[in-house]
Amino acid sequence: MKNILKYSALVFFGFLWFLGCSKTTTKFLYEKDILKDDYRYGDLYRLSNLPQFKDPRTECPTKRIAQKVDATLFLAGDSFTEEERINSGNFVSKEYVKAEVAKPNPPLKLVPGKKILVIETVERHLRERFTKVWQNWDIKEVIQEPDQKKFIEKLIDLKIPYVEESHQAALFGFDFILKLKEWKALFNQKVLGKVDEKVTLSSDGKNILYFLDTNPGVSSNFDPIQDQEIELMVENLNSTYDYYHKLGFDEVYLSIIPNKTSKYGQGLGEYNHLIERIEKHPKLKMPVISIFEEFQKGDYYLKGDSHWNCAGQQIWVDKINEAVLKVK
Repeated sequence: MKNILKYSALVFFGFLWFLGCSKTTTKFLYEKDILKDDYRYGDLYRLSNLPQFKDPRTECPTKRIAQKVDATLFLAGDSFTEEERINSGNFVSKEYVKAEVAKPNPPLKLVPGKKILVIETVERHLRERFTKVWQNWDIKEVIQEPDQKKFIEKLIDLKIPYVEESHQAALFGFDFILKLKEWKALFNQKVLGKVDEKVTLSSDGKNILYFLDTNPGVSSNFDPIQDQEIELMVENLNSTYDYYHKLGFDEVYLSIIPNKTSKYGQGLGEYNHLIERIEKHPKLKMPVISIFEEFQKGDYYLKGDSHWNCAGQQIWVDKINEAVLKVK
């Protein structure tokens, strides 16, 4: 009996370790509803567990596009444009290729026809991403190979070291455990006057914000930015624009997604107006797909999340499609 318990515990904790290493396996279990996605109520709710910001995720409807145009849209983006939010069905281009803006991507061979590159980045990472010329997506004489891995190969596609976050998500993502976390979070807020250090509440307490946007540092909306740094970023953006034009793109766009704090962080500090200073800079050559003004006027963010809601996402998608259609 003792050995049975011992080996059962070994198998159980070994499986948890495996989940912490295999993203493919955990994704498969989420899709089968065996594990619960702990982001399903919003990334900021996940960090804070404050029940007033619990906001069940809903799938955004996709506008029907009657006719696709003969073009390829290349999108280098971050979490705002991840596959679970946005895909080829949202765009008017016949072809769509996605990459990550934050890291180097496999090189591609450009196909014939109209080619548009959109570099999308959230405001908090704009400064770090353009301290130099952005060249994270080289276009060379290499064709991206299709993913031909069999399911079992993906299943055991381990990533070492172990990722504790995946383990915790598997263990603590269930509703009854979240309820316990909510009670603790409410006690800390109401009695001790504290919330999780990774979130910040707006001055009126009605909105929850990501800590990077409010705490001191290069990602903060309130970190002072000298004119010299703005000038350097504009130079790097212009060089990025020239670089991809020379590689064969018909047009290259920049799109900056405002932090939620840009809208709801009034009273927490003096806003540095980073987006406006870049987008309206007289020396900027790269055309901009801007949503800053719209997002200042409306309510386009999810209640328990740092990302946009369906209405905000659709504003951005519509502007991307307008830009694609403009390119001759």
